[in-house]
Amino acid sequence: SAPSVHTGHQTGCSGSTWAERTMAGRTKAQKPNEPESEGLDRTELESIKRVFERLDRKNDGKIDRDEIAQQFDILGYKPKRQTDYGTSEVEDMIWEVDEDCDGMIDWENFVQLYVRCRRDKTGCEPKRLFNLIEFMINDKDGGGTINEDEIMEVLYHRYGKDAMQKMTDEVFKHDRDGDKELDFQDFLAIVNAGMHKQSSEKDKGTGSKRSPAAKKK
Repeated sequence: SAPSVHTGHQTGCSGSTWAERTMAGRTKAQKPNEPESEGLDRTELESIKRVFERLDRKNDGKIDRDEIAQQFDILGYKPKRQTDYGTSEVEDMIWEVDEDCDGMIDWENFVQLYVRCRRDKTGCEPKRLFNLIEFMINDKDGGGTINEDEIMEVLYHRYGKDAMQKMTDEVFKHDRDGDKELDFQDFLAIVNAGMHKQSSEKDKGTGSKRSPAAKKK
């Protein structure tokens, strides 16, 4: 089957809503009062805090669509003004992770989406906002680019050592000006290619387990 692509207003691989998947995850894997940031070290928490504060330009403890759109503008990325669902790409990105449905992302939402995407080995978690966060973590000086070592670290954490090595030769084919520095659009091309490959491999692995009825569809 074709690779699954995460777009706004989808309900994830299980067919449940984001909030339902969140609660299910807590029930199965999280002890009472266990923080969502469990497993993140201090350096990683400080890194995502810096990104949150950079995005929270209004300094109100929440990130809204205008703040995300402004960051995209700084990075030279043009999100879709309207998706198939009649909302903008930025609105869809917020919808994917906005548990309290207030149209904004607070610190708790921010940490939750980062932890879930970081731990996700299935490719089911929506990663559009996570892509922005991860790029900004590595773009430490805010210059709008990341270098070869930083993209390899991202690939290692997402896909493991073997996959990282296999992707090494492909990485800088997306480096349009050949300076070994990748901008946000280069970065998206690389990680999205990895996500599609991951999804395709998952489909191949589950294809033989489908029921006869499913195969006829």
